Amino acid sequence: MGYGMLVDPRAEGEGAPRLELPAQTPLDDAAAALGRLLAEDEHLDRVVLVVGGQEAGATSRSYARVVLGLTSRGAGDETRAAAPGESTRFSVIAFRCAACGSRAYTAFYDDRYLPVCRVSDHGPMELPAEPPADRG
Repeated sequence: MGYGMLVDPRAEGEGAPRLELPAQTPLDDAAAALGRLLAEDEHLDRVVLVVGGQEAGATSRSYARVVLGLTSRGAGDETRAAAPGESTRFSVIAFRCAACGSRAYTAFYDDRYLPVCRVSDHGPMELPAEPPADRG
């Protein structure tokens, strides 16, 4: 499956967080997961798209904004025509390397396939700890 339309030929992938998707993910679902990730993390400026363990390439926020039509408003916001609730197709899960702090994102969770830090001896990444609930 070609994910080339999501890849920014000018984006540098080195050191960028990874968005990992299952093999055979439809292009529309990959685009939706990428859009959701960029909407949830405003500081993320580039990401490497990985599908089924194969790197499709890197993309940038500015490129994705053009290709996916991302804006600060959701589809239908102006006409109040947006469907209620969130999409049930994908949720993006953030992981972090405990040793160096590098990040990876997946659209699925399975203990057998945790993202692994690209620094050879750092090993599997972890889910960040949830902040303690405010009891005040």
